[in-house]
Amino acid sequence: MFKLNIREVSYALSEALDFVGIDDLFHGKRVAYMSSEICKYLGYSQSKIDDIINIGMLHDCGVSNTDVHHSLVTELDWDGSNNHCVRGEKLLKSVHLYAQYAEIILYHHTHWNILKNLEIDEEVKRFANIILLTDRVDALRAQGKSNQEIYDVLNSQRDKMFKSEFVSIFLEVAQPESFWFYQDVENLELILHEWISQEPVIEYSFKFIKEIAMMFSNIVDAKSKFTSEHSTNVSKLSIFIAKKMNVPQEKIDILELAALLHDLGKLRVADNILEKKGPLNESERLIMDKHGFDSEMILRKVNAFKDIATLASSHHEKLNGTGYPYQKNADSLSLESRILTICDIFQALIQKRPYRKKLKEEKIFEIMDKMAHNGEIDISVYDVLKQNLNEAYLLAC
Repeated sequence: MFKLNIREVSYALSEALDFVGIDDLFHGKRVAYMSSEICKYLGYSQSKIDDIINIGMLHDCGVSNTDVHHSLVTELDWDGSNNHCVRGEKLLKSVHLYAQYAEIILYHHTHWNILKNLEIDEEVKRFANIILLTDRVDALRAQGKSNQEIYDVLNSQRDKMFKSEFVSIFLEVAQPESFWFYQDVENLELILHEWISQEPVIEYSFKFIKEIAMMFSNIVDAKSKFTSEHSTNVSKLSIFIAKKMNVPQEKIDILELAALLHDLGKLRVADNILEKKGPLNESERLIMDKHGFDSEMILRKVNAFKDIATLASSHHEKLNGTGYPYQKNADSLSLESRILTICDIFQALIQKRPYRKKLKEEKIFEIMDKMAHNGEIDISVYDVLKQNLNEAYLLAC
């Protein structure tokens, strides 16, 4: 069981989604804030306002690629704008906590003149259009549009892209300067942390938390065709090795979650770096090497995930202190971190990458044997992998 504030989880995971924007952070949180202000004006209950905050923070869960994010913030609308909505709906349906928001996410880029005629729940229509309106407002601001230019666009789209009522309400709630001041990072953090503090800490099952972790591992793995199912397969292999080494079940649970979430920080790596066919230059390598650190910073925002965060961030550390991002050594690397490191290396080597083909077995073990000989990886863990090679391949592929 995990004792946690579930709003912390939503907030932390929205941080991961915002990473896709590289430098344009807090998009989901700004959408959440603006949408909640519209809902307050409409007189919605606090539980509905809580829902719209969650929806706003997670509305772009179907976006993994920086190229797609670029379209989101540089164009009012574009061909294929609904693709990430379809993917987002599928992801949210897989998680009991967020399934209730799936249909809203599906329609959050559907124009009002189409949406109003669909045979779906009226609240879904209203929430989806509120999210579309505030999402487009934030995109227009990212383009450097003035408030008046934004208002002109909204007025031009009355009963086309947006429900006219929502345009009028937005223009009303956006009048005070404080509406825009609240969207500065430090002020928005304050508002949302106050919202988080109102949620009690309660116990959740491992199964419940794993659903969320699986959803986000799927978002990370979708970032590149070369890393498809990487996190999921590293998790499966890590569990297998840990059981072979008689790791206690409670530690296996932590390991499984860390394996699923270890590459969250890669959402902040631009597509052209992640899929570069040649070697990375110094600045690109620094960005890539930071992803373990970024994974930890996201996960540490959830108090109950501190152990998961430490473990996830250590998957590129080496026993001899030559790894990254912390240059830890054997004294500070647990058995679980050693298992995760070896499983991550093995799974990556058997996958095709943009800069190389899938490696043959001889080459894989030539590389890993050298790492073991140099004191980079744990020989006892590596031996378990080699002794169970057939099962390891099936789990890692």
